[in-house]
Amino acid sequence: MPMKPSALAPALARRAARAGAARAVAAAAAAAPARAPALLAQQATPLYGVEMIVFRASSVGASEDWSAQPAARGFGNSANRGGPTPQVLRVRPASDYRLGGVEAALRTSGAWRPIAHAAWIQTAANWGTHVGIPLSDLGIDVPGLSGMVYLERAPIYLHLGFDVTLDAGTAYTIRDMRSVRYNDKQYFDHPAFGIIAVVTPIKHADGAATR
Repeated sequence: MPMKPSALAPALARRAARAGAARAVAAAAAAAPARAPALLAQQATPLYGVEMIVFRASSVGASEDWSAQPAARGFGNSANRGGPTPQVLRVRPASDYRLGGVEAALRTSGAWRPIAHAAWIQTAANWGTHVGIPLSDLGIDVPGLSGMVYLERAPIYLHLGFDVTLDAGTAYTIRDMRSVRYNDKQYFDHPAFGIIAVVTPIKHADGAATR
């Protein structure tokens, strides 16, 4: 028995709605594979928290010349320029500092004076690329203090390095890179000034950029 025209219109509308829904699902399924690799790659990129204190000697003996440029340690003779550029995701506030006790001890020692303290979350470059992050990108703005921080990831070890100069009438430089373990305090030394730093692993949920 033929369907009446009054009943035919609702049936066609339901059929069209089902077809439209099917097309929408198919389109979403087709688009998902294109987005998934980028999302997975982003989530697979390790994040690291780095914190550093720069401090200088209260006095430097005049009998020795500490201004001579030291030989670079750990940087190697040549750099492999491939791989990702390290990115700073977030500079952390002072309330997140872990080395506050170290800074306080330096202040009370009488021999050393802290001049900069910063902490941040970043990605790492590949080992050997020697692509660093300027101190100015980490919120460090101290007259006479300049340089770069390096964090490089090898298959087994992380490598942390500094190429930092303190110009206090005479220019003093620390240029050193070494393998590091999570949560171990590292001391980069020079008779005129020094750096204490620590690296920690960061969960992606804690590394969201707020800048």
